[in-house]
Amino acid sequence: DRMHGPNAFGTTLLLIYCCWSNICVSKGTGLLMGILRQMEKFLKGQEIRFTEGLRIMKSKLTNLQNSVSKLPQADQSSSQSSCPPLLAPAHGRKFGSKYLVGHEVHFTCSQGYRMIGPGTRVCHENGTWSGVSVVCKDVSVCTSNPCQNGGTCVEALNQYKCTCPHNWSGSQCQYQTQTAPPEWSVMNDPAFSRKPRCAKVDRAQHCSCDAGFHMSGTSDNSICQDVNECEVYKADRGGPLCGHACVNVPGSYHCSCPTGYKLLADGRNCEDVDECLTQQHNCSRGTTCINTGGGFQCVNPECPRSHGNVSYVKTSPLACQTNRWRYNLNRKSHVG
Repeated sequence: DRMHGPNAFGTTLLLIYCCWSNICVSKGTGLLMGILRQMEKFLKGQEIRFTEGLRIMKSKLTNLQNSVSKLPQADQSSSQSSCPPLLAPAHGRKFGSKYLVGHEVHFTCSQGYRMIGPGTRVCHENGTWSGVSVVCKDVSVCTSNPCQNGGTCVEALNQYKCTCPHNWSGSQCQYQTQTAPPEWSVMNDPAFSRKPRCAKVDRAQHCSCDAGFHMSGTSDNSICQDVNECEVYKADRGGPLCGHACVNVPGSYHCSCPTGYKLLADGRNCEDVDECLTQQHNCSRGTTCINTGGGFQCVNPECPRSHGNVSYVKTSPLACQTNRWRYNLNRKSHVG
């Protein structure tokens, strides 16, 4: 019989040993030759299976190498797991305390300040933050000191103008000139004059004025004169500062309203006061208060005169009645 299975190789070696040890010599050399041929077939089968297994193993190893090569390379020199800490800007706040890759940090500015830079920054894989540092800047345009050569910045209507000292002119006092004091400068009034603040810097004396004043005179004898904001913005494209009247005061201005009007919350425009609604009238009893622009009137309308058989009786301050008609002083209506 043919030998199969895992023990075939061991059995074959045993038979060869028996034959050579004269145990099975009686059966002749034919049996030995058959065993040798079967062993040869067995070895060829083992060789084929081994070759096939080796080919499969090489194929799997190649696929594994290709998969590994597609993974991102772990370059410790260029990849970081976190970014350096960020600080909240001056006059602002920071939201977010994680600095890992992919995390965001947000910023806001306090009231009265505007943000310069991105409101959100993201941590990149290379350990750096997106964008640039955030700065909270004062919304006041005069904070940046746009006026040069001792000029004074005057704010109004979301803009500014530079009031320049003597011998300087231009939108930012950048040109040196020889001119007389400006028309809007309040002169010859002690209440509208101030002594400048002076300090020596690098052996040179520098003087400046308070807000609402500008430098006048020479470098040796200078004085701060009031800026008449009402005149500065009188012919401005944005319109006058006040809806009715502008009152200049030392270093500033305010708006006023005519009698019977009140100043609105914007500090510029006026609104009529309803004296009748707010009980600010002096109408006597039996009369009616009628609000008018800037004032009021006390009225006491009379009923129509009687004629023929028709007579009128006043039933209210604004209504009369007869036996057939109720006469409203604003309109007539039939009652019978």
